[in-house]
Amino acid sequence: MIRSLVVCLLTAAIAGSALGADAVENRFVGVGPTVLFGDFSGLNDAFARQGIGKLSSTHAVAGLSGFGVFGRAVFGFGGWDGDQTVSSDSLTAKVTIRGGEFNIGYCVVKQAHLLVAPVLGIGGNVYNIALAPVNSDFSSFNNMLQHPRRTSSVSSAALLLSPQLMVTVPISFVGLQLRGGYQYQPLSSAWWLSDGGRLLEGPSVAKGTPFAALSIVFGATGQLHGLRRID
Repeated sequence: MIRSLVVCLLTAAIAGSALGADAVENRFVGVGPTVLFGDFSGLNDAFARQGIGKLSSTHAVAGLSGFGVFGRAVFGFGGWDGDQTVSSDSLTAKVTIRGGEFNIGYCVVKQAHLLVAPVLGIGGNVYNIALAPVNSDFSSFNNMLQHPRRTSSVSSAALLLSPQLMVTVPISFVGLQLRGGYQYQPLSSAWWLSDGGRLLEGPSVAKGTPFAALSIVFGATGQLHGLRRID
């Protein structure tokens, strides 16, 4: 996720430089939770056949975002990372979803303490599934060398398109932001094992996932208190 965030941040910085620092009316960075309302029925069916518990359809991730407003244009980036774990008597399955995107949008409401913008995110999502024995502790490094246990991990990365609505309430230096939308993965992606091999028949993952995010935003600067509604 760090690599995705760095790329998006650099892209946003280059866009800001191209338009000129004086053109940036608001700039802020947000942190907060995001909830993915995922359809994990394909994974849960496979887990159930092995006696593994059911994944929750509400998958919580930690989110980081940054946005700049140039007139009415909005440019930004976002990233997220979170996991949940289910298990059977002998096996633990950890499912991680992480990703990043570049955002572009347009302010339809622009007031001193309210910004509303439809936004399109373009980026990527990575699913990782790691399987390990329930009792995975070792008494010492020597014991691990003598009795190694195999942990299997498989990952899939896919293109992501994310139409969303962003509502920002900049109060002063600190504000609130609410985003809601839909993550769509238009193309299927191969599954790869951690050792470089390919999983020929991977688990089924839904192409679309609704989401909601709440962030505390910092650094709303520039003409924040001088903004007036633009009709």
